[in-house]
Amino acid sequence: MTTDLSTIRQIRLGDELRALRLEQNRKLLEVTSGLDGWSAARLSKMERAEQPVGPRDLATLLDYYGVTGADREYYENLLGSGPPPKQWWRNLDYAEAITPAFAEYLALEAEASSMLDYFPSGFPGLVQTDEYAMEMIAAGLDSPNEESVEAGAEVRILRQRRLTDEPALTLEAYFGEVALLIAGDQSVLARQIAHAVEVAQLPNVTLRMVPLSAGRTGILSSGVTLMQFPGDTENGFVFIEAVGGMLPRRTGRDVRRAERAFARVKRHALSPADTITALERKVEELT
Repeated sequence: MTTDLSTIRQIRLGDELRALRLEQNRKLLEVTSGLDGWSAARLSKMERAEQPVGPRDLATLLDYYGVTGADREYYENLLGSGPPPKQWWRNLDYAEAITPAFAEYLALEAEASSMLDYFPSGFPGLVQTDEYAMEMIAAGLDSPNEESVEAGAEVRILRQRRLTDEPALTLEAYFGEVALLIAGDQSVLARQIAHAVEVAQLPNVTLRMVPLSAGRTGILSSGVTLMQFPGDTENGFVFIEAVGGMLPRRTGRDVRRAERAFARVKRHALSPADTITALERKVEELT
């Protein structure tokens, strides 16, 4: 199977082009005003990886910024080749409601080969039921309406195809014990826990609970997602849970920091078998 890193390259190239522009203290309009057929909106989309950068586009920008030699080769290598990024959500009825930041997350998730997930107070999105997902989304700070809650839940469920479609994503997911204690509806929670047990039976899924007894050293203050990609073991993308969504952290230092955090969580988490036992016991309590 050939490795497709087009999504990763496109995002990194956009980041690098934006950094290059800012290093030269240039505004979008300043750059594009002298380029035939360009606009500030077009360049902005390229920098945010919402529009692909073609070889001619890249050459034009590098000429403008005066990039030559080895530096120019670096940018050209980032351009890479291959099919366009997987954007399966584009055909959804509510695709226009998906923010650029979330679209970036979805594109990377579609390309990832493995993922580490940690959520302190709920089950990770890739193991949620639609009912549970709607409860979680409705409880968000932005007070979503009923339509946006349903749309968000549907996207969350569609994302779960990565666990069964080939090539299947390898998922190692951690959740805090508090997820078993908080629910808007006890029956919804019971079905969610039973579903999590079922998903954990997949050969590519590992589910582990972080008990409250882990204390400060074993419990992170926010959700963290670390994605790794085929043929690119040295790099990855980290997303940190924050108000309004997941914030990307892309540098190697951020990836190493996330790896250390997951290693710490893993030391304090229950084993996969003990996690299943705890979940099954909770289902019995609720039913």
